[in-house]
Amino acid sequence: MLFASALPWIVAACIIMLAVRKAFFPWLRNSRLFQHLFFGTTAVTAFIWSFHASIANGLAFHFLLLTSITLMLGFRAALLVGALVVTLYALFIGFEHGDWAQHFLALAVIPAAVTYVAYAWIYHHLPRHPFVYIFLNAFIAAAISLLMAQVALALLIFWQGALNWEQLWQNYLSITPLLMFPEALLNGMAVTLMVVYRPNWLATFSDNTYLND
Repeated sequence: MLFASALPWIVAACIIMLAVRKAFFPWLRNSRLFQHLFFGTTAVTAFIWSFHASIANGLAFHFLLLTSITLMLGFRAALLVGALVVTLYALFIGFEHGDWAQHFLALAVIPAAVTYVAYAWIYHHLPRHPFVYIFLNAFIAAAISLLMAQVALALLIFWQGALNWEQLWQNYLSITPLLMFPEALLNGMAVTLMVVYRPNWLATFSDNTYLND
């Protein structure tokens, strides 16, 4: 039981140590744009997470925005933003079930990883076109990321023994498909605006790659 409780913390600590690579802090210190994007996305995402819908058995829903953050800052920086957002959520709102490590793994690591893997696969196998970038990398990836995050959190809560699977299915997972389109729409709109007006904010987008080709 002790090992089961400690395992998410061990995994989360290893992920954060890998995310904080040697060049991260010099980059954060020397790049004014990266500073604004890193702390700005942290503040905006924490604000959006605060608008959560609580349902039965202490479960709650909220938008994630990790897809947009991953496309903006890259995978490693998105993990650190996610860690900060989960920390702020834990301090000011709190978790009814699970702990910081479980929510970080489910609601930050999983959606960021799904987004980045999808981006890498699409980049190498599909035409490099702005429509492909926006529709698949932002819209579709955001919907799948939310689905995977909710399933991962449900499994962690079930593993912890706080709720049984019937409670999780009826009060949590059965509602998840209703949230996938709004999450996709929110991320798709955000990325579309950045592609049009601020392409330099997107670490994964380049005019030379997606427009000139």
